[in-house]
Amino acid sequence: MTEPSDGSVADGLPERDPLADLVSRSVGRRVEHVDVEVLDPWPEHVERKRLRFTTDAGQSSAIFQRSGRGIVTEAQLLPFLARKTPHVPIVHSRGLPPPHATFGPWLLLEDVFAASGACDGDPVEILRAKFEVERAVKADVPAMRALGLRVSERLAPVLASAPLTLVHGYLRCDRAFVLPRGVVIAGWAFAHLGPAVVDVVSLSNSLTAAGDARAAERVREFYIGQSGDAEAPARLAEAERVIVVQ
Repeated sequence: MTEPSDGSVADGLPERDPLADLVSRSVGRRVEHVDVEVLDPWPEHVERKRLRFTTDAGQSSAIFQRSGRGIVTEAQLLPFLARKTPHVPIVHSRGLPPPHATFGPWLLLEDVFAASGACDGDPVEILRAKFEVERAVKADVPAMRALGLRVSERLAPVLASAPLTLVHGYLRCDRAFVLPRGVVIAGWAFAHLGPAVVDVVSLSNSLTAAGDARAAERVREFYIGQSGDAEAPARLAEAERVIVVQ
């Protein structure tokens, strides 16, 4: 190959789009051009863009998201979860800059946001999927600690005595989508280790705030029925007392 005479591209060869190169490497297919749509930050410290592109398999899209400097929870956790369960977005690639970098970690994710919301159906399926994620990583609490997940502190005794599990931290209808493989839960920036009932109350509170009290009650009943724990009603009551409506 001829060396570039101008220091940028080889003579006679078109310059490659760096973003197209990144997407090509990430999805494992040749991409020539990428269209970028800026999405609302979600949550506020996470920059999000939808990347639309075409490969030999047809049109596709992915989500590029970058967290604020030093905010690494989702970038650390999501690739780990994606290897364990189908109920989180597929991670095409990620970048973890060193702590002194001026920019934060990034992820290139499956575009689940274009799918139907899970609350368009039965919201209980969101909780069912979340419990399946919990079971998939039940034996991995030490690994999740090593990834930097914090542990809930200063809990009332009835919550502190609950089994330690993965908590999404902000489980709501707009974080869950229906794909052919089932419900997929996105937005793990607030994940931590704690009692599972935290996510139950987060989801039921969001349903109540949206005016669907019946669905909120079904979610609470499903939790109590599935837990097999005599303390489940007391834990639910305590969590509802301390967790604000979202």
